[in-house]
Order: sequence, then structure tokens, then C-alpha cells
Amino acid sequence: MSFSSRHFRDCLGQFATGVAIVTSRDTDGKKVGITINSFSSVSLEPPLVLFSVARSAATHDVFTGDVQHFCINVLRNSQKELAERFAAPIADRWEDTRFTDNGHGMPVLTGNISTFSCVRHAVHDGGDHSIIVGQVNAVEMGETGDPLLYYGGAYAQLARA
Repeated sequence: MSFSSRHFRDCLGQFATGVAIVTSRDTDGKKVGITINSFSSVSLEPPLVLFSVARSAATHDVFTGDVQHFCINVLRNSQKELAERFAAPIADRWEDTRFTDNGHGMPVLTGNISTFSCVRHAVHDGGDHSIIVGQVNAVEMGETGDPLLYYGGAYAQLARA
């Protein structure tokens, strides 16, 4: 390897991504969630999406274990504080968080640009991450608005031409 992990990460940071929060409930019914910027579409037929979660994340075993359903909540620019809360190691990320439950009892955050309700389709090894592929069984489009972006190691805003 002719480059450092830091240089690799800095170069990856030059690719702007959207920000989302993946939500679910553990096997005891407790709400869980984690901020991601690794969300991507995989297939239209069947409708598949993916995200990755660090093996070191507190929620890793929830998303790769017995829990089958989860929601990907695509955030709008005004939800930066929510993204920061679900990225931080705090005791109760859900305090004062507005949500409703979908048909599978999974928490869906309020105010998103869009939400993808999924059932886990596959889990793949991704080095220090696991790649979770979900089959989408419902989608919801929120009100239009600017997406929350991540670029160069910081939250960013869309600049319209």
C-alpha cells in the first residue's frame, strides 16, 4: 500500500454524499439508529439498496443479527442536528426525536426528504464494515427541500447554479 489510511480517507471525502439515518428496533423492541453516508441504490428489480455499518458501531450487531426490518431516512439540510445526534455516542439518541412507526413497527423519522422501509436481503463482508443490502418494501417521499450533504469531512449545503 503506497498511501496512508488518512490519505485514503481524505480522498474519499472528496466525493459528496447524502446523509441518512438508519432506524430499527432491537430484539427487545428498543429503538436504534445510526447516521450513515454510505447509502446507495443497488437494483430496481427487485428494489434493493445498501448501506454499510462499522463493525465497531454499537448498532452493528442489531443490523447484522436477528433484526430483519429497518428504515433508511434520507435527511434534509435542516436535520443536521439530528444527524449529529445519531452519529454521537450518547445514551438516548431518541430523546425529543419525532418519529412514527411503519407497518413493521420500525421507527420512521419525521421531516425526511424520503424514507425507504426495508427487509434485510443480504449481509456482506466489507473489511472493517458490514455491507447490508435491503429489499425495499415501501417508499415515502417527503416535502421537497435541500438534502443534507457530507463533503470533505464536514456537513455541506447544496449550492444551486
